[in-house]
Amino acid sequence: MRLLSRDLMNSISAAVAAARSSSPINVVEIAQTVQSENPQENVAFEDILSYVLDVAQCTGEPLLFERQHSTPEGAHMNGAGVIDR
Repeated sequence: MRLLSRDLMNSISAAVAAARSSSPINVVEIAQTVQSENPQENVAFEDILSYVLDVAQCTGEPLLFERQHSTPEGAHMNGAGVIDR
């Protein structure tokens, strides 16, 4: 895992702290948000996700690992199916 900058770690900690008010904490969503808000860091998603998970586990709150789907097409591409009746 790549070492993260202090600013990036602070962003992750702040995002996890803010997410505590709406349990469960969505680890994947936080990692996506932090990465998109900090493109200048040029850090792999997996490295950010790993640190988000570490911080979130320390809260003792329930965790969720779910990617947000921005469109129905994106949801379908990620394995979500549509039931036709």
